[in-house]
Amino acid sequence: MEKNIQKHSSAICGENFQHEYNVVIYENVRIGDNVFLGNNVIIYPDTVIGDNAVVFDNAVLGRIPMLGPASLSSVDSSLCPLVLGSNVIIGTSAVVYRGTKIGDYSYIADIVHIRESCHIGSYCSVGKCTSLEPKVIMEDRAKIAACSQIAALTELKKGCFVGADVSICTDTSFGRIKNADKKVIIEKGAMIGSNASIGPGVTIGRNAMVALGAVVLRNVPENKVAFGNPAKIMWDVDKKLQQKNV
Repeated sequence: MEKNIQKHSSAICGENFQHEYNVVIYENVRIGDNVFLGNNVIIYPDTVIGDNAVVFDNAVLGRIPMLGPASLSSVDSSLCPLVLGSNVIIGTSAVVYRGTKIGDYSYIADIVHIRESCHIGSYCSVGKCTSLEPKVIMEDRAKIAACSQIAALTELKKGCFVGADVSICTDTSFGRIKNADKKVIIEKGAMIGSNASIGPGVTIGRNAMVALGAVVLRNVPENKVAFGNPAKIMWDVDKKLQQKNV
């Protein structure tokens, strides 16, 4: 059975390009050497994929955003192309929008949803079923575990860790006032436990720790543990867990 592909004549694929069935590649796509595309992968116009990338079945890359009629948000009509670095892995049924950039050696797991204008550094990891809203920044070696919700404008600094089922909220108006978001910052080496919730405008300090299930509405100082609902500062982070080189 022939492994069919629909590829626009302007698209360029590098050496040793491999694909499975029903692949669609739109105009001006650039694909590097030794890239593999699984079944039913769709790559929208102008997308750039670096060498040695692996894209698993049903992934959609470079999608243009479209908002619902009741949305207060707006879409940038001049979004840059999606760019994937070298050795990136994109999981099954992941969707990555136009305007985003993913650095070398980063891993995007199955059913991940990454909106437009996000910037993901090198050696980052995004766990399955996680959602990144527009303009999220992940610096190098930041990690997010499964099923977390990362709101627009959140900044995850170098080497930080976000556990499973974490909810980060930046909207202060419940969607009723335009541009009412307040940025959340997770500083270098900070650790967020599973099922924690982080409220708008909060900064989690360098090497700080947020305990399982905590609800954080105020800043957490560096090297401190926040615990409870609402979260309170309890004690110092174990020095063995503090990263000194981030």
